[in-house]
Amino acid sequence: MIETPYIVTYPVSDAEFQLIQKLIYETAGVYIKSHKKTMVANRLRKRLEAHGFSRHKQYYDFITKTPEGRQELIEFINCLTTNETFFFRHGEQLDLLAEKIIPQLLSELKPSEKLRIWSAACSSGEEPYSIAILLHHKFRPDVLKRIEIVASDINIQVLEKAKQGDYKPYALQKVSPFFKGHYFEKKSEDKYHLIRPVKEMVQFFRHNLLESNHHGKFDIILCRNVMIYFDIESKKKTLGQIDLCLKKGGYLMTGYAESLFRIETTLKYIQPTLYFKE
Repeated sequence: MIETPYIVTYPVSDAEFQLIQKLIYETAGVYIKSHKKTMVANRLRKRLEAHGFSRHKQYYDFITKTPEGRQELIEFINCLTTNETFFFRHGEQLDLLAEKIIPQLLSELKPSEKLRIWSAACSSGEEPYSIAILLHHKFRPDVLKRIEIVASDINIQVLEKAKQGDYKPYALQKVSPFFKGHYFEKKSEDKYHLIRPVKEMVQFFRHNLLESNHHGKFDIILCRNVMIYFDIESKKKTLGQIDLCLKKGGYLMTGYAESLFRIETTLKYIQPTLYFKE
């Protein structure tokens, strides 16, 4: 008989879940529905073990009531905001950027100006690197020098992964054989490494979408597949911050499951997922 390893679990009571639900909402804008209690328990298990806690209320009090808990709050956010993604997700959106929107915006810029792109909530980097690959393939080096791509996420762990540029085959499921051969080095059956010229096109920083972005204004902002986790108030705050960062004549691209319906905004609807700032 094969023995399965014993895994300690820490059930979340309704009262504890409400505290955790409120904390992640207030700090990251993410609303976790009540049926996700098991997911919360599984994701926080290692953090409770790391500090020797047996109840989630102990962990909550540690985060919210002690000086040491301020650093742990980052780990808490990391645990509850990790989402899987892959290269060229909804590739038709990225093709629209590379083939139409970016060339148009470049033609309108002064020679001394740079086109600035912000991939917000970039997770482990697949989205901004997908854009970088398309642009590296399409434009000459002198044109690439006029394009700046920055990417952010609230989760420090996924940002570190993005900077390393190592990916499992799952992340490359939508990458064409041509792009896979030209832009990735196969290190093993389970790891591909993105080439340096593409990695160097993207700069990463930690950012909470509910807070001000001090990295200047942008011509294009991508905020895809993140606002689906926000309630209406968090969406309003996020879009308010995005509006402040978007240049006049710039574009916002959202995910297909996201809508600005019932949200007052200065952005003009162009087509599904695409908005323009007049």
